[in-house]
Amino acid sequence: MILERRSRRRGVILTQQGLQKLQNAKSESESNDNFDKRYTRETLGFRTGLDPDTIAKVFACEVGVDKKTLKYCFQTFNLQLETNDYQFVKPDLDSLTDNREIQTAKLTVENFVDWGEAPDASLFYGRTEELATLEQWIVKDSPSGDSCASRTRLVTLLGMAGMGKTYLSVKLAQQIQDNFEFVIWRSLLPTSPVNDLLADLIAVLSNGKETELPESCDRQISRLIHYLQHHRCLLILDGAEKILQDCAPKMTCRDGICLVHPNQGGYCELFRRVGETTHQSCLILTSRVKSQQIAPLEGDTRPVRVFRLQGLQVTDIQKLFQTKGTFRGTKDDWNRLIELYAGNPLVLNHIATTIQQLFNGSITEFLDQKVTVFGSVLSSLDQEFAQLSDTAKATIQCMVHHRQPISFSKLRTQIQTCVSSQALLETLEFLQARSWIEAKAGVFSLQPMMIEYVKSFLVEEKRSNFLAIAFLDQQHQRQVAS
Repeated sequence: MILERRSRRRGVILTQQGLQKLQNAKSESESNDNFDKRYTRETLGFRTGLDPDTIAKVFACEVGVDKKTLKYCFQTFNLQLETNDYQFVKPDLDSLTDNREIQTAKLTVENFVDWGEAPDASLFYGRTEELATLEQWIVKDSPSGDSCASRTRLVTLLGMAGMGKTYLSVKLAQQIQDNFEFVIWRSLLPTSPVNDLLADLIAVLSNGKETELPESCDRQISRLIHYLQHHRCLLILDGAEKILQDCAPKMTCRDGICLVHPNQGGYCELFRRVGETTHQSCLILTSRVKSQQIAPLEGDTRPVRVFRLQGLQVTDIQKLFQTKGTFRGTKDDWNRLIELYAGNPLVLNHIATTIQQLFNGSITEFLDQKVTVFGSVLSSLDQEFAQLSDTAKATIQCMVHHRQPISFSKLRTQIQTCVSSQALLETLEFLQARSWIEAKAGVFSLQPMMIEYVKSFLVEEKRSNFLAIAFLDQQHQRQVAS
């Protein structure tokens, strides 16, 4: 566990937004209640109950004051102090002449950054727009438009394996950490009981003071939410797909009839309550699987949102390749390579090694082989494909045969008649939640890498069936001959 002790923040000052809000309210009050005459410091001090010199500090925005001071000023003019109305003042250690004061500033901790086993994100490329959007959601937005409402409370970073969800979560936390009192990053792999996670989080948020927790999971979640309400916290839980998959209702299909079996868990209750309860913190989940339990809470203007992570652009992949060596290829070669693997940085990192070692860095020569799926890429897709239901596999194969993006009605006419419309609809939702298919403008499509994988799978399946038939035929001939 990496616990980063950060310097004591020396009070808070108003942001430009907060100052403008306070000045506007003051001007309106002067106009309505003071005959358009400006309030003096003494008058403001009397109205707020604060020292006139403190009032001067508030409006100067140069010297930090206590957060309660700002609240008193805002309440005087019937305003609600929001977290984007103020910012912490970082201590200038170089200006402290007394060495003992420097040591005190270094050791006095008011906010924690606990990275757990977060990976090194120094080799991080691109994602500028993604980071900006997520920062807007988490730090700046108030989705409901209510000044008393929190910003985004729960964000799911959704994407296929290798898209860089984990590294994006680390980079994002590094970028916005100064807006939070606590930043905690944890991996959910391997999965441990939810009680262990809750005890860990509460121990950090209580500075180790709260170790005796209630026995029930429900009350433990309540204690965590208590801290999320009283502190500005950023929690990142990486690798939630196994948990979200286990939380989801289990669906078994037989003869075109699907039965759903609910399978609730402590983690699902935790995520749901964090998403629907009002607080000033944010929980980020990274997952390959979309949660069905918190889906009803999601929306573009709601405090619970999903961010679907797409592949990297050509320029970013080129920077990644440069860390591995020298590569040669035309502009079309680069575009074709990125398109084949949907800009997946993990997959392309493996491909770069192959191109470097077997083709001396020639992207053109690699593409000429027309072999897209092999090695670790093949193994990873094999594992995921094997876990799909027969209906899901049939749906994917039908989409591959069709070649073009296909609508639900068209897919309904081409797939096996034994698959009901209900089963097909649920299967499409299942596949989309796991990022196997994409839905856009009412049609569904597979990524090129998926298409090539399924093609190779079908070819191998036919080959295996042919060999099996040939073997049985050979055995039959031997029996006849004997």
